[in-house]
Amino acid sequence: MRGNGRVFQRGQVWWIAYYHEGQEYRESSRSQERKEAVRLLHQRLGEVATGRLIASVPKRKVMRGAMMQDLFDLVEQHHRLKGCTSPINATYLRRLRRRFARYTVRACTGVAISHYMADMQASGRTAETINREMSILKVALKLGYQHDLIARVPPVKSLPELGFRDEFFTRTEIDSLLTCLPDYLRDVVLFGFLTGWRRGEITGLRWSNVDRSGALIRLQPAQNKSRSSRVLALQGELAALIERRWHARRVGRTLVQHVFHRDGRRLHVFRPAWLKACHEAGLGHRMFHSLRRSAARNMSLQGIPEKVIMSIMGHKTRVMFDRYNIITEADQRMYAKRLFGP
Repeated sequence: MRGNGRVFQRGQVWWIAYYHEGQEYRESSRSQERKEAVRLLHQRLGEVATGRLIASVPKRKVMRGAMMQDLFDLVEQHHRLKGCTSPINATYLRRLRRRFARYTVRACTGVAISHYMADMQASGRTAETINREMSILKVALKLGYQHDLIARVPPVKSLPELGFRDEFFTRTEIDSLLTCLPDYLRDVVLFGFLTGWRRGEITGLRWSNVDRSGALIRLQPAQNKSRSSRVLALQGELAALIERRWHARRVGRTLVQHVFHRDGRRLHVFRPAWLKACHEAGLGHRMFHSLRRSAARNMSLQGIPEKVIMSIMGHKTRVMFDRYNIITEADQRMYAKRLFGP
């Protein structure tokens, strides 16, 4: 029955659980015989497959007059509690509020969502951007269901994404970029290129995370997206970078807590300075996140095992690691020369 519902016991009575329109329903078989529960489950699955209404499923009592605005407020609260607030999530929420804030939860149907996705496509947004925004909407709808503001979660489909990004930085490009960056950003960018850490993990790094005597950085679960403890060994250029930041920690009479800072203040938004430097270095419009992709590629080419790369960069699953598509045509040519000769 795995994947098609399940049967379980409450006391001596067997119950069934199955899914209909994305929601789980549970129902008592009113029998102490497991086979009766299995028979009932098959019956319910047949009714679901043929599209018939299931009379035995009770209707949920929901709060009348709830608005989508209430659901978006729940998302903001959810992000704060989970510690995953970010500028991009705030941008997605602003867009969703502009369109759906005055909708009742009953009016936010699958059709209304499809129309919104079509409008976003017409405005030139990519499938990747639309899918990321729809993921925020899915969270809002699920939270509304959990708080009894919505009777059912309408379907929110994802658009097919054409492919993964293949933007990388070479070491020559990074060296050119570093000369164009302001002083407070140079070590941030170099650290990202060497380690593949996320921007928030880099800017949030504190000296309390750094063990200089042990040449280690320990990142706490609350400080990274994967919510797991991470350890980074300091060697060579990376160790020299951290030592350089150690000598730059004093601003006036104050010892700054963050490893990377600007005049003693933690770095937050530096996109304008980043893009300006990219254009001055002749690199065009590049993403800071491409440093992460570049680090994964460089470590892979050095023969570092994938599990070690994943532990350094904070990937919890192989699927997320594979999204970086780290092997390029140039890499294949290099290996082809080893395999087939010049």
